[in-house]
Amino acid sequence: MKTAITVLAVALGLLSIAAGVAKVTLVPEEATFLHQFSFTDTSIIAFGLAQALGGVLMVIRRTRAYGALVCAAGFALSAGLLLAAGNLSFGGVSLLPVLLTGFVAYQAFARRPSSQAIRDDA
Repeated sequence: MKTAITVLAVALGLLSIAAGVAKVTLVPEEATFLHQFSFTDTSIIAFGLAQALGGVLMVIRRTRAYGALVCAAGFALSAGLLLAAGNLSFGGVSLLPVLLTGFVAYQAFARRPSSQAIRDDA
């Protein structure tokens, strides 16, 4: 199970990095889509940087839990915008990375030692 979660985390992290790079480089289709929701070029780039950073953090095991939260938020925002634009089929499918990233976050936080356990060992 641990290996499957690692593979899933890396795949989702790379997906988030790719989505972030598309926004940072202002790919015309991305920019046009986000402009209809009043995103400026600066806010698109900031959104892309957050997505890319979340992806990098999710690939690294020690920061996976926090990276997964950032990725899940980015995926959720993207899916929500797709649904708001009326693209129900692609928006619905885009909810899958949100659920999978949430699962990775849950697993990553569940595997972390609690601060109480650390204090008890001291």
